Amino acid sequence: MSIEDYLIPIEENLIPPGKGKAGHHIIMNNGSGLKIPATAKIALLGVPEDRFSGCAGEIKLPEQMRKQLYVLSAGSAGDIVDLGNLRIGNTLTDTYFGIQHVLNEMADLQIVTLMLGGTSDLIYGSYLALEPHRPTLTAISPYLRLPDCETHHPLNDLIYHADKFSGHFCNIGYQSYYNDPEDLNFMKERFFETYRLGEATGNMRSCEPAIRDTDLLALSMNAVKHADAPAASLPSPNGFTGEEACQLAYYAGLGNRCKCMGIFDVLPQNDLQYITVKLAAQIAWYFMEGVKRRNTEHPKNEPHHFKKYMILHDKHNSHLCFFKNIKTERWWMEVPSADGNLEYIACTPDDYAKATEQEIPDRWWKIFHKLNGLNKA
Repeated sequence: MSIEDYLIPIEENLIPPGKGKAGHHIIMNNGSGLKIPATAKIALLGVPEDRFSGCAGEIKLPEQMRKQLYVLSAGSAGDIVDLGNLRIGNTLTDTYFGIQHVLNEMADLQIVTLMLGGTSDLIYGSYLALEPHRPTLTAISPYLRLPDCETHHPLNDLIYHADKFSGHFCNIGYQSYYNDPEDLNFMKERFFETYRLGEATGNMRSCEPAIRDTDLLALSMNAVKHADAPAASLPSPNGFTGEEACQLAYYAGLGNRCKCMGIFDVLPQNDLQYITVKLAAQIAWYFMEGVKRRNTEHPKNEPHHFKKYMILHDKHNSHLCFFKNIKTERWWMEVPSADGNLEYIACTPDDYAKATEQEIPDRWWKIFHKLNGLNKA
């Protein structure tokens, strides 16, 4: 089957008046033959699927998001393709397979996919596409164990079973009162990364390295406070502000590794004056801006663009190596593995400052344990 067999074209009446609008610069799948230029950087994919939630209404989100996204500014230069909506399968498993197929096609073309959900379980289809590469999956959600609805959440079945999940997991924005302490202990034992809401909002840049190193990002609008996202499927008085959610999406766009981001969990029928859908569209806009402004930077591939810092750790009698990009001022650190290879992971200037005080950064320890098979569980 070709990719077009999986897609439903969209109506051209979405294009707004005014040439400076995003809708005028997006290449649409209008049913007359899908044309993806070699210069395309981003592909939009609507997934009108809400059977996981018992058909609560998330199915309407892709259409509503497009209406709000297309009227925003075109932003920076960069070709964007709107693939249309995924043809929903007879079962949820069929839908996951369709997402997997489309994402594989986009990855082969080196195009980043922006998924317009739907419910957050749909990111599982994206995971299936990248599973052979042991991806890092990040969920921006108030829940460590994502809420089950009509069935068990597929990400829970994946992450909480070590024999099924060979990648890395990160949660940003969990809220303690919604989570079982045993789930937090599990995350610690597996050396997964977790950022409590207060920790993240107190210093947004503290979670930027984790997002920079992610391959898949699931952003649940349940992570945004009710005042800014009143139509989230599980609204809460606490959460990220709209501005903070946009900032996280921008970080993901700028990161060279992120191959797919999905925005999920909105009930448009509950959305007074389209506030939540407008915010979801703005989050998507910031992600696309980040992708269009990406710089290919890596200390291994472009050492001449980096300044290297080596710190002798007295207790372990070994060096910690840090790298700072001279142009962007973003930081990485080097983590050794048992097979002799070196992994370069994103970090912050604060991690370097801690190392100068003989303190090993938390991210370094967690990734070191993951690389060397030192999980407690």
